[in-house]
Amino acid sequence: MNKNSPIYVLGFMAALCAFFGTGVSLVHYATSDLLAANERLNHNRVICDAFDLPIDGQTPADYARAITESLEIAEATGANGNGSRRVYRRYDDDSGQLGLPFSGMGFWDRINGFITLDAERENIIRLRFFDHKETPGLGARIEEPRFLDQFDGLTIDWDAPVPRRVLIGTGHNADAPNRVDAITGATQTSNSLRDFLNTELERIRAIDIDALQFQRIDDTEL
Repeated sequence: MNKNSPIYVLGFMAALCAFFGTGVSLVHYATSDLLAANERLNHNRVICDAFDLPIDGQTPADYARAITESLEIAEATGANGNGSRRVYRRYDDDSGQLGLPFSGMGFWDRINGFITLDAERENIIRLRFFDHKETPGLGARIEEPRFLDQFDGLTIDWDAPVPRRVLIGTGHNADAPNRVDAITGATQTSNSLRDFLNTELERIRAIDIDALQFQRIDDTEL
């Protein structure tokens, strides 16, 4: 067969695509359970970190046990019955701390995180991230302790307009109790986080916590 003919070239490309496509599919199916397990572990680790739960070890079972022994959960329906959001509450002490997942559009893609608040929702206890796709060395520094630690105990200014409840960056009173420094060189990521975090806080504020039906967490859900 003429190797320069269109039929040969198309046939060769089709065979090549089929070969590598099959290989990629096999790898995907072979590792899907492992990837799912790692995703669950990361999810539980972030929640434990955000609530500062005591952990007996570093295994997936240790993180799951810490959650089931310290937290309870409820499902909150959004405004007008649209959507829902999981609400976690700490029951192993008297703090009544609340924890909720949040999500919004970063500079490149969605940023998914978890936030813990005091029982009155006046202060942020901690803020952590499940995943993001921000630029390594720039926007990805939102995961660094130097940035995250600024949110520990941060006061939410509920009297301010929604976009200014939490301030990130310069141009504001440096001593404001609701302000944190932005990430140098990652203005767009910092601004995006500020915008959707304030939007999410407004939605969290609208949840009637007293009306929720909290229940213990089954470790099979983790």
